Formats: sequence, C-alpha cells, structure tokens
Amino acid sequence: LLTVALTLSWVGRPISAPQSSSTAGASDLVGTWTLTTLERGASGQSTRIPNPRGMLVLDARGHAFEFVTSLAGQRVVPGTPTPLTEAIGTFSGYSGFWGRYSVGPDRRAIAFRPEGAISPQMMGGRSFSRTFSIDGDRLTLTSVDEPHAGGGIRSVWERVPIVDGLSPLYRKVVGFWEHTVEKRINAATGATLSETKRQPSVIVYTPTGFVGVHFLPANRKPFAAETPTPEEARAALTGYIGYYGALNVYQGLVFHNILGGTNPTQGTTLRRFVELKSDDEATVRLPPGRNQQGEEQNTVVFLKRLSGVDDMIGR
Repeated sequence: LLTVALTLSWVGRPISAPQSSSTAGASDLVGTWTLTTLERGASGQSTRIPNPRGMLVLDARGHAFEFVTSLAGQRVVPGTPTPLTEAIGTFSGYSGFWGRYSVGPDRRAIAFRPEGAISPQMMGGRSFSRTFSIDGDRLTLTSVDEPHAGGGIRSVWERVPIVDGLSPLYRKVVGFWEHTVEKRINAATGATLSETKRQPSVIVYTPTGFVGVHFLPANRKPFAAETPTPEEARAALTGYIGYYGALNVYQGLVFHNILGGTNPTQGTTLRRFVELKSDDEATVRLPPGRNQQGEEQNTVVFLKRLSGVDDMIGR
C-alpha cells in the first residue's frame, strides 16, 4: 500500500470523529460498499441529504473508487436557469474519485490520494483524510481535510456480499482497470482514425456485481478557488464520463446498468464488448457508429489491469 504521511488534529473539527474498532485495519475495508446515509454540516447542526446514492470500492492493493450523487443537495441558483447555472447545480450534486488509499498507524483514519476525480481540485498530488469506524458490515466515514467538504461530511456505507458462484469468466473480468488509450478504428479497413489519451481514468468491475467508471478529459485545469465559478464547473464536466451501476457479465459482453452518473445518467444501460487480451490487458469496444463521412467506426478502449479478483475480496 502507498504510505501517506498523515497528521490528524481532532480539536476544532466541524464533525466529531467516530470511534473505530481497535482491530479495524486495511483488510476490514476491502470490498464494495453502497451508500446509505449522507450528512453535511457541523456536529449537532448537520443536515441529512435525502436519498443519496453511491458506491465505494477498496481493494487489497490500496486502490480506491468512489462515486456519490446527492442531487437533492444541489445548489439552487436563483433566476432563470442557463447552461452555466445548471453546471453549478450538476457539479454540486456529484462527487467522486479514484486513486490510492492507506490506513493510518492508529487504525482510526484513511488517507486518500486521488489519481482522477470529478473535481480537478482533488488532483495534482493532493491528498486528504477521513476518520472511519466499522461495525459489522457498516462503515462510517467522516471528512477531516477533504476538498469541497464545507462544514464536514459524514457518510455511512453498507458492505455488499460477493456474487454467489462467481464463474471463471466473471473472475477474469473483476478488478481495477486503468485506461491507457482510446482508439477510433475504421470498421471496414481496420485503420486507426484517431487516438485519445485521458487524464488518469479507470473502470472497476467488482465481484459483488457492480461497475464504476471515472473517464476524465485531457488537460483539465484546477479551479482558481475552492468553489468553482459556473464557467469552471462546466469545463470540469465537459467530456467527463462518470457513473456506477449494476454489472452483467457474458462471454465477450458486459452490460453496465447505471444507478447514478453524470454522463450517462441513471437508468441508462450500456452494452460493451470485452476482450481479455491477456491476464493484464483488455479492450472494451463500444457499439459501432458512423463518422461525419458516413464511414462505420468502432471506439475501442485499451485497459491495463491494476488489481484482480483476489485483491477485491476482503475478509
């Protein structure tokens, strides 16, 4: 696991830190967790966000994926909605990242270092921490120094059980997969029409029947301040693909049934063709489309494995 230096001061924090089990450690955190409760604000004055949705995935190699939607908590912008004001509302209704994590030596806190995130403010080598406690299959996280946390965030997550009878094919698909390059290929000739590289991006397939995606556009810039302007919010979301959902695995084919996402949105089902090139390389091919010249083309995403099924199954 990546070791991140972490110093915590509990005095004056806006939300009181929960007490964690003295035996809780990284191995207890490994697994897939779905969001049940989300609260924002100072201790004793926090506001519970209605109907939050989200997924948190932690593997044994120190990789983390999180996607949260709290649409009921979106910022209300007065006046007639415009694309810019709507961008602020959309941006404030979502959060999420993927990257690395480590557990502090006192087993009371987790340090996260995002590789990619919905907010550019969370990237560029910036790390943050949350205190945690585990009670059976319930995980409670409380923000300490997290970007965009405002007066503080407390979230409660529930562990998802492993799919019964994982097939050999399913086990090969499971893992964290990093995006390396995206190619558009002429379907008739096989010629590469274009190549796209993104900021650090990932697909995670879990042994609990879920999928998560953070695909970031290239060359995004950090915000000038902690809170983005409408123009900055729109730029951060332009070209960004992020969601979590239910997963179906078939021979050469997967379905992403989206439960929450910025793009695409909840209720969308995506059909993707998956080819495992080796134990550590795979491609995901989108259904064919046509370019402006009327030529049929395929979009193929090339992936490299960061972790596998044995890293995804915890205690």
